[in-house]
Amino acid sequence: MSRFVDNIFTLQNNVFALTPLLISFYKNLRSREKDMLLAYFVFPLVLNQECVEKIKLLNRNSQLSRITRDKNIMAGFEERFEFYKDITNRCLQYALDCKYIEIDKNLTVNVTSNEQMFTDPILADSLNLSSILYRVFTRNVINTYYSFGIKKL
Repeated sequence: MSRFVDNIFTLQNNVFALTPLLISFYKNLRSREKDMLLAYFVFPLVLNQECVEKIKLLNRNSQLSRITRDKNIMAGFEERFEFYKDITNRCLQYALDCKYIEIDKNLTVNVTSNEQMFTDPILADSLNLSSILYRVFTRNVINTYYSFGIKKL
């Protein structure tokens, strides 16, 4: 039974399926120093079904505090952040290896590929959400981590 659970975990958290979510996020994010560190917020927010409906309502005037004040979104966020950390690292590495992105010495991410990536239809909402999530990340990276209560990476 444990192998079955491990296999389901592998299928649902597949680097090939999740990397387009990061690419979609960075396509719209205005490049700035250390923006690679924002990647660690994408999966915990867009893959949590309880959060998806609330985050869909974000617009250009939405602020990060709208997310961080919502108890339903923030409940268990630190655990999700830790859970997705390794998967985020593997997705970033895969995107680099496939030359979908470049990361410079200031940890700034630039999307280099405009090709359409296959995404699982189950992740359609998450993909759309990741493409608009950039709107709330207007603060610098350190203040963003502080706002979410993340003390270390």
